[in-house]
Amino acid sequence: MSPCGSEPYAYDDHDLDPVFRKPRAKARRSSRTRRLRELFVASECVPDPDDRRFSDPSWCTDPEYRRVLQYYLTWSRLLLAAAEAPYLPARRRRQLQFLAQLITEALAPVNFLPGNPAALRRGAATRGASLIRGSGNLLHDVVRRRGRPAKMTPGAYRMGEDLAATPGRVVYRNDLIELIQYEAQTAQVRQVPLLFVPAWVNKFYIYDLAPGRSLVEWAVRDGFTTFAVSLRDPRPEQTGLGLDEYLLQAPLRALEVVRDITGSAQAHLVGVCAGGLFAASAAAWLAAGSDTGVASLTLLMSALDYEDPEGGQRSSETEIEVLTRMLSNKQGLVDGRKISLLFDLLRPRETIWQPLVDGWLMGERPRPFDIWAWSEDGINVPEVLFRQTMRIAADNTLAQGRLRVGQRDIDLSAVTQDAFVVAGSRDHIIPWETVYRSARLLGGDVAFHLVPSGHVGGIINPPRPKADYLIGRDTLPPRPQDWLAHALPQGESWWTAWSRWLAPRSGPHVPGRTMGSTRYPAGPPAPGRYVLPTDGKNTGGPIRATAAGHGTRTAFSSAGAFGAKAGRRARRR
Repeated sequence: MSPCGSEPYAYDDHDLDPVFRKPRAKARRSSRTRRLRELFVASECVPDPDDRRFSDPSWCTDPEYRRVLQYYLTWSRLLLAAAEAPYLPARRRRQLQFLAQLITEALAPVNFLPGNPAALRRGAATRGASLIRGSGNLLHDVVRRRGRPAKMTPGAYRMGEDLAATPGRVVYRNDLIELIQYEAQTAQVRQVPLLFVPAWVNKFYIYDLAPGRSLVEWAVRDGFTTFAVSLRDPRPEQTGLGLDEYLLQAPLRALEVVRDITGSAQAHLVGVCAGGLFAASAAAWLAAGSDTGVASLTLLMSALDYEDPEGGQRSSETEIEVLTRMLSNKQGLVDGRKISLLFDLLRPRETIWQPLVDGWLMGERPRPFDIWAWSEDGINVPEVLFRQTMRIAADNTLAQGRLRVGQRDIDLSAVTQDAFVVAGSRDHIIPWETVYRSARLLGGDVAFHLVPSGHVGGIINPPRPKADYLIGRDTLPPRPQDWLAHALPQGESWWTAWSRWLAPRSGPHVPGRTMGSTRYPAGPPAPGRYVLPTDGKNTGGPIRATAAGHGTRTAFSSAGAFGAKAGRRARRR
């Protein structure tokens, strides 16, 4: 059937000149063009209801804009359909689909001033003032942000006041981390402390966002002695550091200090995203040495098993090397800003094009949002660590028990501690099925929770009336779909369930602990120095540094010196 009508072909032989085999009448060509146009319009393509860029009524009421919208949506669907390419390997097909999605989102008419009725109307109503403001925003983003549209007004948040504001002190520092202990807010606390471990591409305060939305604040108020690892933005001379150095000097060294300060033989480990790989690997490393210092694991949106369920090809060494070079800066470090942009490209509509429309065309910056502020405040990654991480994902060495760190084999099945695992059903970075398969690798009892949120939104889950999640009945079946078919909805925040789960695993109550100890005295106030922007990196970004966090170095100088020595001892082990 022809796409232009009900006849077998676009035109039949009797419509052609017998000599030149061309249509005899120009009128017939116009008729067919008109019919093709009518077919496109008749299909009544409707934009995604979640796409706010097309919310203006003109896209439905104005005939010209309506026609433009229909052409754009039809073209987009044709391009995305062509990218399905069933003859390509699964991995190459996903890459082609990703590219097609980027193209269709970028070329949406609403991203350009002539194709944006709301921006034109705003410009007329303000006598051009909105366009002038938009031009200023555009100039700022080009000069200060390398052309990346700002998601909010620059400097909207103050570090230590609006974000990472939970009271605490830095109790240990080495060349890679600061360890923060938070001030007790209850007369009694649980015997077993908590240690939060971040991903190595992000700053730790995803655990300590705005007050009321802080998991650290929740844990402290729930009676837990709480610590957090704050990773340093590596210096150029640290580009050769790899997984061995990071694992030994970050979570393992922090755990050693936590146990020393609290006097507890164990601590709960909490890891998010790549920090979950840190936490699980640390527990397995300790298990290989018959050390039971980990009381439990909490893994949030974390991948340990990178097996492709579609059996796609693995990334080659060449691809990993090319990606590393593309993301690296002149200092030999993988640039955290480029990694942040790469994540933004996974959801460009919300993270790039909507801010562009709001800021450049409408002349208004989007309202401040703590998650977006955190997402742009990344840190650099040593090239060696980045390559190793990519190779772990490509070869799936961690899941297969073939990863070796610090002269010990990392066997996840040897991690017999109980685990509390959270995944997001709308996670665009780590699909929940991947988190589920990863949870099944652990050797202890696993409580798996599925929240109706994305990668970061699923972490920030304070109690509220509409909070909910799914939980399984008993053990985890091999297929995630089987688990989902029998999962039970729970009308509460997973934070509440987590507190309830931790309680029987945290020992008796003890008097509230003071911060630091004789060996590790309390130093500068949280959030410390390592979290602050360095070398103008956050210029034009949403976060301003404040005096909070700088503190005084006098009382902490001895602890800092001890930290450096301890770090060297850890490297020798």
